[in-house]
Amino acid sequence: MIRTLLVDGNSLLNTGFHGIKNMYNGDDHIGGLYHFLNALRKHLDHYLITKVVVLWDGKDNIKPRTEIYPEYKLNRRQKTKSQDEVNSYTRQKLRTQQYLEELYVRQSSFDFCEADDCIGDYCKKSENEEIIILTSDRDLLQLISKKVSLHVISLNKLFKFGDKVPLNGIYIPSTNVRVVKTICGDSSDNIHGIKMVGVKSLVKIKPELLDREVTLKEILDTIKGKDKPSKKEKNILEGVTQKEPTLPDNKKNKLGVLEKNYKIIGIGEQFLTEKALIGIKELLKESIDPEGRHWKNALSLMMSDGILNILPKYNDSWVDFVKPFLRLSRIEKDFYKQNKKNKIK
Repeated sequence: MIRTLLVDGNSLLNTGFHGIKNMYNGDDHIGGLYHFLNALRKHLDHYLITKVVVLWDGKDNIKPRTEIYPEYKLNRRQKTKSQDEVNSYTRQKLRTQQYLEELYVRQSSFDFCEADDCIGDYCKKSENEEIIILTSDRDLLQLISKKVSLHVISLNKLFKFGDKVPLNGIYIPSTNVRVVKTICGDSSDNIHGIKMVGVKSLVKIKPELLDREVTLKEILDTIKGKDKPSKKEKNILEGVTQKEPTLPDNKKNKLGVLEKNYKIIGIGEQFLTEKALIGIKELLKESIDPEGRHWKNALSLMMSDGILNILPKYNDSWVDFVKPFLRLSRIEKDFYKQNKKNKIK
């Protein structure tokens, strides 16, 4: 069984970029770069990973969802970033991708596609792989299954099939993440929830959310079956939100609030282009050609970027840092050789 680390590239880079502010090599900030490499090597070792796939957000990646809901992630888009910050992030992202090429890590991005949906489609299509997703995005908790676990970077915790997962301090089955966010909204993505209804309120309306999978229809039927529904329950039935979203002209009155929320909170192929669907299939079966790749190339990059200067001050600390990547490279070289032999036969 292949054990795959499926990495949300932007999420991992963002954690270090914004969280490690004072790490520099000369005038260049390297917090995002260092955090990405360090987290990757730690999880390679800890989970005995045999394959790594990094998926990045593509160009214009939110377009499919903003066509349904124009305010999607508007809170993030309106944040002012200095040109220096943009340049630093872009430089660290490109440099990280350069490292990954040398370290036998598969990676890809697709225009008009978010990494979340690519990760979801990869999980759906994979066979004979035990997958661990590495991300800080809790939307991806809905992907947990018998073959998919999820390590939340910000919590430094692994959630497996059957575990309850945290949403606003309340622990629920991962199968209920989508329906709860549909009703309560998701402030991180600027998705407006039902007015006056948070996770705690929703659990009071439908206590079964804490113990088993519950559908949106079940919640609505429970409320409809009451003689005197509360104001909060009426808001759910009527789709009354904290803020009335602006819908594009061609979408007005075609999607109710709950239907719209349920759709855009979902993850998977419905938001992917044909090129992305084909590309993800290729990632599943791709063997990495070792030609031109070598861990010493990555070591040279580390020296140039000042990564080695940050490591603990003991002899051969750099060896410990690169050892997980060396193990991965040996596995990938063997896989490539075996794949080549099979093609010849």
